[in-house]
Amino acid sequence: MMLPPTFQAITQRPVLKLPDNARVAVWVVMNIEHFTFGKLGTAIQPHLNSYPEIANYGWRDYGNRVGIWRLFELFAELDIPVTAAVNGEICGLYPEIIAAINHYGWEVMAHGMNNSTGHSGMDKETEIETINKTLNLLHQATGKLPKGWLTPGFSITESTFELLHTAGIIYTADWVNDDQPYWYSLSNGRLLAIPYTIEANDISLCLSNRFSGAEFAQAIEDQFDQLWQDGESQGRIMAIGLHPFIVGQPLRLKYLKQCLLHIKNQPNTWLTTGEGIYEWMNNPSQIN
Repeated sequence: MMLPPTFQAITQRPVLKLPDNARVAVWVVMNIEHFTFGKLGTAIQPHLNSYPEIANYGWRDYGNRVGIWRLFELFAELDIPVTAAVNGEICGLYPEIIAAINHYGWEVMAHGMNNSTGHSGMDKETEIETINKTLNLLHQATGKLPKGWLTPGFSITESTFELLHTAGIIYTADWVNDDQPYWYSLSNGRLLAIPYTIEANDISLCLSNRFSGAEFAQAIEDQFDQLWQDGESQGRIMAIGLHPFIVGQPLRLKYLKQCLLHIKNQPNTWLTTGEGIYEWMNNPSQIN
C-alpha cells in the first residue's frame, strides 16, 4: 500500500547547502501538453462545455501553435534554464516543438502520454505500458532518457512511484508539500521528490485566482522574496509552474519577463533544472 512521505519539520533538518552559497534554487517547469480533442480539459471559460467544445480546446491549442514560440525566445534571451514537462504524444504530433526543445537545450521531464489521460484507475499492466511508452517516445525524440516525471493532473495509482523507479526515473515532481527536496522511500528503492507547486503556478494564479498579468508577476516575486529570505539560514527550492497557453498569451508575456528578471537579478540565487537539483542532492556534501 502506498504511504505518504515521512513527516519531518523543516526546523528539525540538517542545513541544506546549495551551490555557491545560494539561498534559493529556482527551477522553471514548462508544461508542454496535448489535450485529446473531444475531451474536456483545463478551461478559461468552463461554462463552454458542449460537445464538441472548441473554444477552450482552441485556447489550449494556442499554446502549442503560438505561445510556446514566444517562450522559447524569452528564456533564450534571459538565459534561464527550463525543465519541460512533456507529454509523450507531443513527439509525434508536434515534432517542431521537440526540435526546438533540443535546439534550446531544455531538460525534458516525462509528463505521461497526454494531458487528458491520468493514471488513476489504470491496472498495473496498463500503467507499466503507459510509462514505458512515454519514456520511449521522449528518448527517441530527444536522444536522452528522461530522469524526472510529473504525472498528468497528479492522477496517480498506488503503484505509480514504484513503477517509475523500475522504469529508470530518479526524481518526481508529483509532491507539492515542501520547500526542500527529500528522498521518498519505496519498497524497491527511492525517488528524489523535488518540490513542484500548485501556488506559484499560472493555472492557480491566472485561472483560479483570475490575477491580472501584473498581479501574477507580483505573486511570483513575493514567493521568491520570502524563500530568498528563508534561505539565509536554510536552503530552499522554488518551482514556477507554467503553461504556454497561459503565460504564452500576449497580455502576460511582459509580466512573466518582469518577474523572471527580478529573480535572475537577485544575488545568491541558483537557476537550475530538475536534473541539476538531483545531481546536487545526490552529492553528500550538500548537507551540513
